Order: sequence, then structure tokens, then C-alpha cells
Amino acid sequence: MGGSNFAHGLVLIITASFVLAVSTANKDWQFGFNNHWPPHKGGSHHPKYRQAAPNKVIVGSSEGWHFNFSYTNWAFKNGPFYLNDTLVFKYDPPTDNTTIPHSVYLLPNLRSFITCNLTGAEMLANVTQGGGQGFEFVLKDWKPHYFACGQHDGIHCSLGQMKFFVVPMPHMGGFTFARALVLIVTASCMLAVSMANKIIVGGSEGWKFNVSYTDWALKHGPFYFHDTLVFKYDAPVDNNSIAHNVYLLRNHESFEKCDFKGAKMLANVTDGGGNGFEFVLKKHKPHYFACGVHEGAHCRIGQMKFVVEPLPRPSLV
Repeated sequence: MGGSNFAHGLVLIITASFVLAVSTANKDWQFGFNNHWPPHKGGSHHPKYRQAAPNKVIVGSSEGWHFNFSYTNWAFKNGPFYLNDTLVFKYDPPTDNTTIPHSVYLLPNLRSFITCNLTGAEMLANVTQGGGQGFEFVLKDWKPHYFACGQHDGIHCSLGQMKFFVVPMPHMGGFTFARALVLIVTASCMLAVSMANKIIVGGSEGWKFNVSYTDWALKHGPFYFHDTLVFKYDAPVDNNSIAHNVYLLRNHESFEKCDFKGAKMLANVTDGGGNGFEFVLKKHKPHYFACGVHEGAHCRIGQMKFVVEPLPRPSLV
């Protein structure tokens, strides 16, 4: 990472943390991560920082908790969430073979969330607890919470997109806190850019026919904001050359079917030569990549497709 960017970002973080520490200390507050909120001294709260009423949030809103809906996107669009907010998971209990059962698990860490690995996960709600008013989970701790559906050994999590994470924030007022938060966010953004990686898709294999890029992405993830994916492939020089390109598919369904309707071409058959075609992961959403040569045959038969969902770096959240 760049020395000047890191140093500048570190100074901003230290400054912001100092401002925040002073402002909270002067109000008889204690500040700590991964603790219950709000901290207090002597059993009383400062009136300026009185906690707002908690919200009750239905996970997925009108969609509820079901297969093939991006809850990561939902959480990103409907956040932030706050301490003591209640998440409500609503799903129908199975009544016959036509009802798809669901559950709610709390995964232990970021890597298990990325890979949908349920080892060490805690079951919060079984297949029957989502009926009626739904299963309720109160966000009591200031730490990342990784939620997922655990049905069919994690298939609902991986293929059905039934996973999301939230980091509940404290309800705090005051210009000093806001100013410190702006400094921290600014510094974090600078650090994120300076720490970004440049990753060659497929490693030494590059971008070619008959390599499982879905397996490659699972083995080499997670990927983070501002990382750059580099697609390297030879431009066709004669009839014996196999051409490739890079498309961004619209959604999970088009990815599964290798359906290029509405897809966006990112790189043509000549863009992969030399240093390769570069794509920067700037948005917090699933990115569905595929080769569209021969009407999607390279995607379907040649396994030239993979999905990436970039996340904030763990050290910055």
C-alpha cells in the first residue's frame, strides 16, 4: 500500500478517534466496540444523548425471507440499522412438499459469511419459527452480525442469496460526534483505496475455456472494495485462436442460465491482451462475470463464469 496515503489516512483516524474520545469522555461516557450500548456512569444518561426509540424492521420488507432474493442488497439499501432495533424474519413454516422451508443462522465470522460455511454457526430460528408475526432478533451488540438461511447445507445461502450482515450503530447526537465520524469515514476510504489489491482472474491460468472460475473465486475470496480484477486472454490472430470476452450479467438467474439478454459487454475479444482488461470493484452488490463468445457456450460448457460480492475490509468496519 502507498506510504503517503496510509500515513495520511492513519493521521485522520487517530485525529478522529481523539476527537471522539474527548467528546465522549467529557460527557461521562465510555466508548468501546463490541459492547452493549449505551454505556453510562452512575445509572443516568446525558439528556443530549438520549437514545432514540428502536425500530422493528421486517427483513426483506414485503418480500419476507425467501429463496432467490438479494438480502445483501436489501440491507445495504435499507441501512443503517441501530442498536436495539429488532429484525423480523417472516417465512412460512412447511406444511407439505410444495412449501420450501427456511431457517435463520448467525454465522461466526466474515469468511464463513462469504463461503456460506455453517460450521460453528448458531441456529437462531428453525423452519417453524418464521410463521405468524415472524421470528424477532434484537440487535443488542455493537459488532458485525452475519445472518443466513442454513437449509440444504447452505445452498439457500450461496445460490439463493439468503444472507446479509449488519453492524448496528449507536444513536448519538452532537456535532462533535458527527465531525469525528466524517473524519473516520474519510480516512477509511483513503485506506481502502491504498490497500486495494490487483487480482488476475484465474491466476496463472488467465481467462480461458474449461477452467472453473466459480471454484477459483471461492478459493481466492473474499474480494474487497476497490480491488481490481484483471482479465488476461490472448487476442485472436488467426482461425486457430480461441476468442474470449468479458460480460457483466444482469442477475443471479441470468448467471445460472448463462443468459446474455441485457448483459453489458465490459471487454471485447482484443481487450485482454498485454496487461489485460481491468475492472475495479466499486459497488457493494453481486457482480456476475461471464464470457459471451459463441452465444454463451463458453459460459455454459467452458465454465467461464463467476460471481463476486465485494465487501468492506474487516479492519475498516
